[in-house]
Amino acid sequence: MSDSSQFSRPRSTAPSGVLVRRAVVADRDAVWPLVLELPRHDPEREAFERSFGPLLAALDTYFAVAELPDHGVVGYLLANRHLTFASSGVVCRVEEVAVLPSHRRQGIGRLLLDSAEEWAAEVGARRVGLATGLSKEFYVSGGYAETAGFFTKRVEAPASPAASDTDATWAPSAAATD
Repeated sequence: MSDSSQFSRPRSTAPSGVLVRRAVVADRDAVWPLVLELPRHDPEREAFERSFGPLLAALDTYFAVAELPDHGVVGYLLANRHLTFASSGVVCRVEEVAVLPSHRRQGIGRLLLDSAEEWAAEVGARRVGLATGLSKEFYVSGGYAETAGFFTKRVEAPASPAASDTDATWAPSAAATD
């Protein structure tokens, strides 16, 4: 029996018409209010603007939105893949998941996680992980097991000429808008 068989679960029953798709440049203004929904963080709009395009274009990043026909973008998920020794190869880490409060508990978050898990399988990941202090029941019900604590520490980047190059606002290319 594989490890994944113990975590099998039925597919989500989200509202009809939910479309989970990769984010595009046109989603920028709809994603920002969702970023503000993330607890215990202090996002800056300027940093969001600098990061949005590079995250869309990054090959090791999965950036998806959930969209409803009459409501537009109501959720998003951001995940990355990286190599590890302990997990014997590629792992994917869900960095951020947010759904508008008016659309929570409708299966939209589950659809976003399902899409990230499908992406993880496509890129050959051995494991999907995430860190959260909230909504533990949601993740456990989706087959996730609590395995470790997660610690973060804010660091300040040194001021340097090279740092000012990264402060430029990202301009989308034609390839990133597809």
